[in-house]
Amino acid sequence: MPNPTKLTMLAIVLLACHGCLVIPVPVPIPISSEANPSLDSPHPEQGSETLQEKFKKTCHADALTESEGRKITEDSDSLESTADKLAATGKHNEAIRKYNEAGAAMLNEALADGRMEDMEFSAIWHNWRGEGAEGFREENRPLLQKSAESSFKIGTNYAKLGKLELAVDCFNQTLKIGILPPNDAIAHLNRGDAYERLGNKEKAKADFQQAVNLFKKYKLTSYQKDSENRLRSGSN
Repeated sequence: MPNPTKLTMLAIVLLACHGCLVIPVPVPIPISSEANPSLDSPHPEQGSETLQEKFKKTCHADALTESEGRKITEDSDSLESTADKLAATGKHNEAIRKYNEAGAAMLNEALADGRMEDMEFSAIWHNWRGEGAEGFREENRPLLQKSAESSFKIGTNYAKLGKLELAVDCFNQTLKIGILPPNDAIAHLNRGDAYERLGNKEKAKADFQQAVNLFKKYKLTSYQKDSENRLRSGSN
């Protein structure tokens, strides 16, 4: 069984081989709690950020440490359901904590039943066959979809708290993994709102337009109109 300490702090499994496509697989993985000088030692260039400082600006800013994650015994679905209820009642900080606990539980479950190891072999296989990321995504859709939904929900709660940079990173991860319709359109709409609040009108406009296109494709008229209104208001 793979040891979670071998997985990266940024919760991205990168499977690479010589001359082939690298497939990024973002998964909500608890980070190591062990002291790591490389995380705290500043880069020699003046004004540069440490890895730890950069990490705190990502969707995983409030992720559990590895030791905390290993202590999670409740199943991921129950934890996610609790997180959903907390989010619905406006308890966004508590909801984020529970979503991260659910992510740790999901990792523990995937390590225990061998899905993580299967995913690693799947990435290598699809790379070797030159099939790119799409075949890999479809083969591992259930686990990847749960990861995408987790990032989506955490991002939504960060946005509610006004932590917009963290929200944007969560929606970036959601879209990179490939969340299923219509949540992909909603992720663009939500990321556009975060960009607009951050003052980045160009990126907001691009996301609102993509949301319009996707909602039109999915024949979700009311959402399409809402996105069109956001697009018009952002253009003024």
